[in-house]
Order: sequence, then C-alpha cells, then structure tokens
Amino acid sequence: MAREARKLSNSGNYYIELNGRELFITDDDKNRFVEILEKNFATGVIHGYELTKTEIRLVVKEGEKGISMTMKPVTTSYARYFNRVHEREGKLFAGRFKSDPLETTSEIEECINNLKRQKPKKKTVKRMAENVKRTAVPEKNQSVKQTSIAQKERETQPAKKNRDLPPWLL
Repeated sequence: MAREARKLSNSGNYYIELNGRELFITDDDKNRFVEILEKNFATGVIHGYELTKTEIRLVVKEGEKGISMTMKPVTTSYARYFNRVHEREGKLFAGRFKSDPLETTSEIEECINNLKRQKPKKKTVKRMAENVKRTAVPEKNQSVKQTSIAQKERETQPAKKNRDLPPWLL
C-alpha cells in the first residue's frame, strides 16, 4: 500500500515532527543539529523549534527547494554526524518526518506557543474535546466568553481537511 502524499501549504509554513529512540546525547549534539538546520534553511525561515531526547519539533517556512528537499539534507547530515561521533550504525530517525501545513498567522503563533508544552496523548485530546462540547453551551445566568480573533478567523473560513490543525493543538 502506498503512503499518503505530503500535504502542501499555500503559505509555505509547516509544523514538522521527527522522532527517534535517542536523537541527542550531549548538548554538542543539539548545537550541531541547530547549525545544520540554520545552514539548510538559509532561504527559508525557522520560526521556532523544540529539541528533546526522542523528538524534534519545528515550525518553519520552506525555502526555495520545498519542504522535502530542504529537510532531506538536515536529516541525513545530522544522522551521519551522530553515527560518526557516537560510533553507531543504522537509522537514527523512526520513519519519515511528519508535517502539517500552517496557513494563517494565528496557526503559526499557536504552534510556536505550544512547542514547549508536552504533546498530549490521543485519549487526552478526546477528553478535552468532550469537555469543550459540554461547556460550550452557557447556562441561563452565565455570561458568554468573548472569542478571540483567531477563533473568529477559523469560524469564518471553510473547513478543509488539509488546513486543520494537528489534533494535539485542539
């Protein structure tokens, strides 16, 4: 079965996630990854990033070559460095990188703000959605909270599957 094609962003902005068992052992590893990232995104923009032992999360604007061709040298260069320095062989990353297109500035800002937060599990997201549904209807003597500009933007835009935020952001 063929894998699903990567969803492309009209604005060129993406939330990217790379996973692995042990991506960083020392602070030098993190510094080297950031150097490689900055070098390869010379024509793009790095809005923000979060580096943990098992996960790399980025909010970026693609360069001239597109997101796939910009990320390829980042992942291969870092994997070569890591394997050479730590005297190991084999794959460093678990599968290909995941990307979600970000179209509006509010989506980009929300992703940047959520980079440092823990990614909730799918069950937690489901429970959060159920709680939102329960509290969305105000009782008779309860005042209605004002919606933010970003929420109004999302409500006025037609819902498209390729423009939805990742489920952990909801």
